[in-house]
Amino acid sequence: MAQKSYDFGKEIQNADQYNFEEINFIDSEDNTKLSGTLIFPKTEYSKIVVIVPGSGNDTRNSHYILAEELLKNGIAVYRFDDRGVGKSGGKANFSVDQIIKDLYYALDNIQKNDSLHKKQIGVAGHSLGGIATIDAYHEGLKIDFLILMATPIEKFHKFNQPQYSSKTNPEVKVSTKTLFQNLQIPMLFIAGTNDSFFHCEKTAALVNALNNKNIEVKTLSGLNHFLKADTDTWKKTKEFDTLYQINNKALNDIVNWITNLK
Repeated sequence: MAQKSYDFGKEIQNADQYNFEEINFIDSEDNTKLSGTLIFPKTEYSKIVVIVPGSGNDTRNSHYILAEELLKNGIAVYRFDDRGVGKSGGKANFSVDQIIKDLYYALDNIQKNDSLHKKQIGVAGHSLGGIATIDAYHEGLKIDFLILMATPIEKFHKFNQPQYSSKTNPEVKVSTKTLFQNLQIPMLFIAGTNDSFFHCEKTAALVNALNNKNIEVKTLSGLNHFLKADTDTWKKTKEFDTLYQINNKALNDIVNWITNLK
């Protein structure tokens, strides 16, 4: 669903303005150690966003423009290296099941961190990372807000199909529609009309039709799968170095939405 290269991630600029804390965790199902970094303002802050990329070899330097803008606005950011990449162990695995599993343990670990338990912790998932984000919420992990960026929730008509099952009761599955109808925390769904992975407007209409006051939907004209002002020609050209150059409108919508959360 996303790129298979990770040479376009960039480190945060003006690093001296922020604090960096390496926070590692264990995926206990296969005893794999994964590594990530929490970057947070040197002043007091109340919100943390866990950024989850889509499938591919992504490092903790992914979505660097979004991360930088969040930090500039006093919002902390946590990202971790995919398995088999950077400081994370294990073998690279591009499946959504692996993203789901690793995100679960990442969030579980952060929630148990004594210094972070009073913070508002949200998740911003891109593409298949957004699917993993929905699953993490369904698992009952403490998530205070959700952001789904270019997340194909209606691809292959899955919106109404039971597909999410919990670890405690795996035989009982629910659909994305049911989850969204009963969603009790704020969620932003944001996508671009040039996204070639799914139909942005049709998906937005399905979500809007639920009339859940906790959900806000934004469709942005002319933006691609990475919320960049472009088409998805990068799939053929393999020009990955500018993928994370998120459009300013999308960037401002995401940051303002988080900032305005109570």
